[in-house]
Amino acid sequence: MALLPRVQHDMPPTGHLLNKLNAKGVSMLDQSNAERTLYGFWLSPYMSQVAHFLSETGLNYRYERVSPFQGSTLTPEHKERNPLGKIPTLSDINGVNISESQAICRYLARIYPEARRFYPIDDPLLCAEIDAKNDYIAFSIAGPFFNWFVVSAYFPKAWKLNVEKEAHTYSLCSVLMTKMWLTRLVNGSKMEPFLFGNEPFLPDFQLFYTLELSQMFSELFEMPEMHLFRDDAILQKFYYAMCERASTREILMAKESELDVTKNELFGGFGEAYLDKHIDRGILEKVFGHTV
Repeated sequence: MALLPRVQHDMPPTGHLLNKLNAKGVSMLDQSNAERTLYGFWLSPYMSQVAHFLSETGLNYRYERVSPFQGSTLTPEHKERNPLGKIPTLSDINGVNISESQAICRYLARIYPEARRFYPIDDPLLCAEIDAKNDYIAFSIAGPFFNWFVVSAYFPKAWKLNVEKEAHTYSLCSVLMTKMWLTRLVNGSKMEPFLFGNEPFLPDFQLFYTLELSQMFSELFEMPEMHLFRDDAILQKFYYAMCERASTREILMAKESELDVTKNELFGGFGEAYLDKHIDRGILEKVFGHTV
């Protein structure tokens, strides 16, 4: 499946894209011969947030795949861009490298006026409210959800661990807590249909890709309880409202185009490329109290 124009693979911008940017009177490529490059891979909800943010704001970028499932986040080349060995990283046209999805999006809003409708830097009170929602989603929903996925679904399959009972117990506890925090978020937001009203802000992107990942993982790992919005009418309304945006469809198409490659990595060589080198199996056996 071909990716739409704003998501490029080592190719110059298309005429369609440049015409669109020039029609708005904005073309960051006019300022530099350098390219803006986003490093990561499409399964990552964190990279998808940044890609979506760039697409919504009309900021041209080139995508370069860096997958943790191949161990490529820990190469010297990537760690020079991102010393923490994570994704995403954005290399901007001014030569700077910015890491962490929320930091990247806030940086873009401070540098490029086009991005400020999603993070209005001239309104400190609204930015504080946006940051509060962002932090809540990151620490109470997205982070715990990802740990849930890793501990109860992914590691047992990737490493073929003998922890089925423990993984199931952890999964049930996690879904209970995650959905409780989601309910608090919904009750504390406008949801008309987005968190702050009828237009999305920065936290809406983070929430959407957390929900999207939960739907995908529930299917990939045959764990229906991992689907965070399946039985929630308000979150479904939010999700489908975001899906109606052209930029969202771009990102979902890009994710779909790479899914087969990612599946092969997920269930293929990640143990050898990463887990065996960076996770102490002995500690896991102490945690579970038996050979794993």
